[in-house]
Amino acid sequence: MNLQKIVDICNNYNNVVISGHIHPDGDCVGACYALAAILHKKGIEAKVALDDIPDTYSYLEGSSYLLKTIKKDIDVFISLDCGDKERLGNYSNMFDNAQVTINIDHHISNTKFAKYNHVLDVSSTCEIIYELIDDYSILDKNICEALYTGIIFDTGAFKHSNTTKRTHEIAGELIKYDIDFTEMTNRVFYYRSYNALKILSVAINNAKLYSENEIIVSTLTIEELKQNNCYKKDTDGIIQMLNEVIGTQCAVLITQITDNDYKVSLRSKNKVDVCKVAKKFSGGGHIKASGCTVSGTIKEVEEIIVNEIVKQL
Repeated sequence: MNLQKIVDICNNYNNVVISGHIHPDGDCVGACYALAAILHKKGIEAKVALDDIPDTYSYLEGSSYLLKTIKKDIDVFISLDCGDKERLGNYSNMFDNAQVTINIDHHISNTKFAKYNHVLDVSSTCEIIYELIDDYSILDKNICEALYTGIIFDTGAFKHSNTTKRTHEIAGELIKYDIDFTEMTNRVFYYRSYNALKILSVAINNAKLYSENEIIVSTLTIEELKQNNCYKKDTDGIIQMLNEVIGTQCAVLITQITDNDYKVSLRSKNKVDVCKVAKKFSGGGHIKASGCTVSGTIKEVEEIIVNEIVKQL
């Protein structure tokens, strides 16, 4: 698939929506904003359907593309950075009602759930969007900022093993457009609010080691988030910090989202394929970075996740 094929499909219809996974991250937001801007330049009035976009990405130009209300009469639905239909959350019904569906993603666990599927094992969905472009004169500073954001987010600022020579080459092309890549990296990874700093301290205090110190697990409850005036988005970056503890092979952050449901974030170094762990609970992602949602009590969730990880150690 290339950009022209997407344009040809969209030109046959009126209502085009771009969406991504629930709790959108830098790659999801960046890819959606970038593709929307590109399609607008091609004369296609695509809208972006995303909820709860973190303030971290407020520097990106893209809010004008956001869909204000959920529509039923969608012709083309383009899913970005989403491993399966269920991860579309509130927009899964919109996907079902669309006449044409397109799935563009880089997760190895992707279920190929659309009519047209373009899934590649690369650093990020933003890298895929860049490679779809057939005429790079369409790029501008705003599009490049969006694409660069997704690439640095999913590569951990080029630290993760999914970073390739081609990833660096693309980043080099993007910074030619005078984007402030230093400030963007700081905003994505290092700047945090005072409340986010407080919830980080709670997570560190709650951290425990298992399996001869090879697994580190931390938990956050709804009450702890409330006490620190925090939301799920304020926990961004905690899992990566847990994974930096020397001697551990796998990090787990369990965050309560309802009375009985917990968002489980998983990171690994070398020994553990956390995608296999996440798939056990209808989640997915990458070998070294995955996630899932598990029901039960916080102790039950912690126990079953640790037990699944131990099987690989």
